[in-house]
Amino acid sequence: MTPVMTTDPRMTGPRVGLILPSLNTTTEPDFIRHAPSDVGIFATRVFMKVSTPDDLRAMNAQLDNASKMIASVIPDVVVYACTSGTFLDGNSALAEITSRIESLTSCPAITTSGALLDALAALSVSKLAIAAPYPEDVTAAECSFFASNGYDVVSSRALLRSGHEIRKISAAEIARLVLDADSPDADAIVVSCTDLRAFELVADLEKKVRKPVLTSNQATLWAVLRQLKKPCASAPAGSLFELTKA
Repeated sequence: MTPVMTTDPRMTGPRVGLILPSLNTTTEPDFIRHAPSDVGIFATRVFMKVSTPDDLRAMNAQLDNASKMIASVIPDVVVYACTSGTFLDGNSALAEITSRIESLTSCPAITTSGALLDALAALSVSKLAIAAPYPEDVTAAECSFFASNGYDVVSSRALLRSGHEIRKISAAEIARLVLDADSPDADAIVVSCTDLRAFELVADLEKKVRKPVLTSNQATLWAVLRQLKKPCASAPAGSLFELTKA
């Protein structure tokens, strides 16, 4: 009998090349859970140990090599799925990161911070609250980043966690963080970090706060699927994906 390969649409459909912080164990499961079954997700990593500005900049210095490696799978889009690494040094650094990845991979590049900006614009948000797991200095940089892009950051809260501690944060603690960060003046809440398990909680969080909740992985995947002209496969995925349906 002639061997037959298993039919797997992920092998023949569009390919997403992920560049992830080395300690991240959350983005791939989130993407696989919510992406259509014909979207293949392939990852490489850049080394990261702790969530400090110095460590984040050292991680970003590895992007050229990571871009060259992920380019070898011939992706249709490349994603740098790190929030803090892409907002830390502001808009000029974000633009430079995006340009470098696109140049080295010869395909469109999406960053998490850029995706969050696009998502906020799509939802017509002007005032936002930030719920972050980070240390104080990184959270302050995030607030400055959004303010520099014209958003009024009316409230922020941080859990002061770092590195692999972030993925251990429980659902109950994430919910408390979001409720603490919320403000009556906020149009939406940004829940930051691609290694925080917040995407799967979006629907419940939005019911509690009665406004859009944007998480790092949610906004990043939304931007990816918009680039690929693909729908989200799993519902509910929050107000952002409902907007896409409309």
